[in-house]
Amino acid sequence: MNQKGEVTLLSMLLILTLSGLVLLSSLELRKSFHLLEKRTHLFLCVKETKSEFHYFMQFMGRTNWGIKNINRAGLIMLFIPGLQGASMEAEKLKKLLQRSQEFRLVSYLKTLNDLRAKSCPLDPRMFITPFKLGTRLFQRNAGGAAILRETKWTYYFLSKPYLLQIKIDLTNWEKPNPKMNYQAEEKAAKLSSLWSSL
Repeated sequence: MNQKGEVTLLSMLLILTLSGLVLLSSLELRKSFHLLEKRTHLFLCVKETKSEFHYFMQFMGRTNWGIKNINRAGLIMLFIPGLQGASMEAEKLKKLLQRSQEFRLVSYLKTLNDLRAKSCPLDPRMFITPFKLGTRLFQRNAGGAAILRETKWTYYFLSKPYLLQIKIDLTNWEKPNPKMNYQAEEKAAKLSSLWSSL
C-alpha cells in the first residue's frame, strides 16, 4: 500500500511538472505569436503606406512634367501665327493639372488618416508631404509646378520592438514614367521575407 502511494505521488509530481512545462511553453508561444502578429501588422502597414506614397509621387511627377511642358508649348504657340488660341487652351489645361494635383494631395492625406485609424505606426512627417505647402496647398514655381522640399529623405515606422526605415530617392521623379528608389532596413530583427513583397 505504501509503494502504491509513492507511485501515485511520483505520478502526480511528474504530471504537475509536465503541466508546468506545457504552461510555460504555451506562454512563450503566445508571446512569440503576439510579436509575430505585431511585426506582420507593421510590415503590412508599411506596404500599404509605401504603395500609396509611390502612386501619389508617380502622379505628382507626371503632372509636374505635364505642367512644365505645357508652359514650354504655350510659349512656343504664342509666337506662331494662328496658334494664339491654342496657347490659351494650354493655360486652361495647366490649371486643370494643378487642380488635379491638389485633389490628389487631399486624397493622399485621407488615405494616410485611414491607415492611422487602422493603428498603423506612420511617421508623422508623412503628413507634411514631400512638397512645400502654402496657402493654396502647394507652393509652386514660376511655371506653376509643385515644388519638392528635397529629393532624398527617410521615413521611420516604429512598433516596439520593431523599427523599419525607408530611404527614398526621388532624383528622377518628374518624368512621364517617374523613377523612385526605395531602400528598406529593419532594426532589431532580420529583414523578413514579407518585405520582398513590398
